[in-house]
Amino acid sequence: MLKKLPFALATAALLSACSTDPSASELIDANGAIVRSETGEAGKAVTINSHEAKALLEQHKELVVLDVRTPGEHQAGHVADALLLDYYSPGFEQRLKELDTTKPYLVYCAVGSRSRDVVRRMQQLGFEQVYEAAEGFEALKQAGVQVE
Repeated sequence: MLKKLPFALATAALLSACSTDPSASELIDANGAIVRSETGEAGKAVTINSHEAKALLEQHKELVVLDVRTPGEHQAGHVADALLLDYYSPGFEQRLKELDTTKPYLVYCAVGSRSRDVVRRMQQLGFEQVYEAAEGFEALKQAGVQVE
């Protein structure tokens, strides 16, 4: 019996490491890339890299692009046709609530911190399909995303 105890403990540790948490999972996209999906009670959000964001923009013309940087950052350069929604503006939360929750969104900021928070808020508000460009604007530009 004592000989089987280490095996049983190792098996239990291995099984407990395999999360069944419905709020976080990994998905494999069509290109074989792993993306992290956060599923809240209200909606789904997928974190993607800059090359995946470029492909998404090319394939889904109905995608609404949200730039959550400041007006100065936006003016210095932004993804083509991006809607500016200044994360730091006093009316930010209200403007976010006014967006159509049924449309698909791609959210980006400078380096990923603000966009991560905005995507979390969008999930809480019931947005159905949100993609977070986690690497930020410069990475999107370097990946060849059309900018203005």
